[in-house]
Amino acid sequence: MKKYILFIYLILSVLTLPACTKKTLYLTPEITGYLYDSKTHKPLNNESGDIGFNGRTDSDNAKVNLKSDGSFTIPAVTATYYFIKPDVKHYTNFPSEIFVSFKNYQPKIIDYSEAYNQQVPEDVSSFSHYKKINLGKTYLDRE
Repeated sequence: MKKYILFIYLILSVLTLPACTKKTLYLTPEITGYLYDSKTHKPLNNESGDIGFNGRTDSDNAKVNLKSDGSFTIPAVTATYYFIKPDVKHYTNFPSEIFVSFKNYQPKIIDYSEAYNQQVPEDVSSFSHYKKINLGKTYLDRE
């Protein structure tokens, strides 16, 4: 009898172990790049503004301070879970766009779908894989 209880306990432990493991879904890629002034062709350095995923980044997480070389990084939007996978259907229909808004510059929406297709291999394009995209230089027009 003790062997059966031990066996059942062992089976239940093995079955519940995956529920205790934290899993992460990567709903967007991490995006890096540089922002430049379109007239002077110099980097926007030490500027503060808003940049994020169009429709997925709230205003608190969109605030950035550019580095001295004009570089920026937008962290990936993620969802974590333990046992029940969250519904990701509403993330599949969002456009592949980021918004850029800095003082004294016209706001800009950048489509990153082409860079995504070129830089992310097809076998890692699912939500369960971390992805990183480099957009290179983006030029902003003054107001």
